Amino acid sequence: MTRSRWPTSGIVTLAALDVRLRPDHASEMGSQLLMGEVVRVIRRASEGRWLLVDNVADGYRGWVRAWGVLLAGPRQVAVWRRRALARVTALWVEVREGPGRGPLISPLFWGARVIGGRAQGRFRRVELPDGTRGWAESRALATGRAAAPDLMSRVRGLLGVPYLWGGRTPMGMDCSGFVQMLLAEQGQQLPRDAGDQEQCCRPLGPGRRPKPGDLAFFGPPGVPAQHVGMMIGTDLYAHARGRVRVNSLDPANQLYDRELSAQLRGVRRPGRRPVGGR
Repeated sequence: MTRSRWPTSGIVTLAALDVRLRPDHASEMGSQLLMGEVVRVIRRASEGRWLLVDNVADGYRGWVRAWGVLLAGPRQVAVWRRRALARVTALWVEVREGPGRGPLISPLFWGARVIGGRAQGRFRRVELPDGTRGWAESRALATGRAAAPDLMSRVRGLLGVPYLWGGRTPMGMDCSGFVQMLLAEQGQQLPRDAGDQEQCCRPLGPGRRPKPGDLAFFGPPGVPAQHVGMMIGTDLYAHARGRVRVNSLDPANQLYDRELSAQLRGVRRPGRRPVGGR
C-alpha cells in the first residue's frame, strides 16, 4: 500500500490504548484512548508499528501502537458511528465468548463504545470494532438516549481510583482525564489537558456561586493551569491527586488542602466551544 492510499482514520480496538509523546514505549504517556474511539491518522513511524493520531473527540495528538487501531476509511467509520450505540456505564465489564462463561475476549472500561446485539438473560451480545463478538452483562451497557448516571453518584463510585499520569480509565486517572470523562458522560466535551480546559470554560460572574459540574483550576500565575478539580458543592471539589478524593476550598473545613488552595486560579463553568489538545 502506498502512502497516498493509507486510510486517514482508525477505530481503537483495545480496551485502553496508551498515547505517547514519541513513538517509543519508554516515552511519556500523555493520554489513553478507549475501545471504539475514532482517531485521525497523521503518519506512521518505525515501519508502520507506530501511528501519530488525533483523537477526534478532543483533538489530542500523540503516538500509539498500530496494533490497537483498525485502519478505516470514511464509510467504515460512518458505519461504526451509526451502529456502535452501546456505551459502557460500569467502571469495568468483561466480554466473554459465551454469556457469563468462556474465555475472556476483552475487558471494557467506562466510556467505551461497542455494537449492541440481542439479550439473553442477564447478558447481551456485543461486537467490537474489529468484528469480534462476545457477551457482556446487560446492566453494564446503556444504549441510545438512556439518561446519564447522576453526576454525584458517578463521583462517589470513582473515589479511591489511583492517580495515573495520562490515565483515562478506572484503573488510573489524572486530574484532567477525571473531569473530562465525568463531563463527557453528561454530554459536555472538554479538551484533554487542564490548561486547554481552563481556556474553554468561562469565569463565574460576580456573586455567582459554584455549582456541581463547575471546574476549579490551580497553578502558578503566568503558565497554563496545572491541576483541575470538579466542584460538587459550594466549596467541595473532587479531583485526582494521589487518588480520586474530595477536598474543600474552605479553610475552616477539615478537608481543606492548604498547599493546593494556595494555587487556586478560580472556578469556571464549562460551556465555551472546546479547543483541541496538542
